[in-house]
Amino acid sequence: MADIVKKTEEDKIKFAVFSIGTVEFALDIMRIKEIVKPLKITAIPKAPRFIEGVINLRGSIIPIVDLRKRFGLKIPETPLPTERIIIARLNGKIIGLIVDLVSDVISMGKGDICPPPEIVKGVSAQFIKGLGKIGSRLLLLMDLDRILTVSEKISLKASIKEKSRDKAVKEYEEENTDTSDFIRQAQDTEGE
Repeated sequence: MADIVKKTEEDKIKFAVFSIGTVEFALDIMRIKEIVKPLKITAIPKAPRFIEGVINLRGSIIPIVDLRKRFGLKIPETPLPTERIIIARLNGKIIGLIVDLVSDVISMGKGDICPPPEIVKGVSAQFIKGLGKIGSRLLLLMDLDRILTVSEKISLKASIKEKSRDKAVKEYEEENTDTSDFIRQAQDTEGE
């Protein structure tokens, strides 16, 4: 009996549940380094509009993405007292995600997760990898790897390190050798 319970627990994935407005999202806790209260953000010139800037977290410079802006959702006029920054791992780098509230940690098995309905299309759908069903709750499972496009990752790297775009592209290609085709496609798309 103990083996069955252990196997069942091993088959489940833990997710941190967070809210942006009235929408609940979930992110695999293995991608999360920590969750912090808002810190002073330093703006970055020429960064995409949803990149708030960078923070200095114990000596580490971390870019901050406002998920409300990224998803095209309403932004409160004044910061919410429950607002948090989720410090997460993205392709071997650390990034901060501004959310309205981090509410709890839940476990879900494969039977609790389903693909998003085909009717969910458009820009916001690219950030969703599935739906989590917990009782009567439906959670949008965030696809963290798609929060930034290859082009945005390169632009951000260039902005933070004050490098030319060409140098940032070269560094990105060296760090991500298997994605060099995507980089070339991103560059071709920008030139159009």
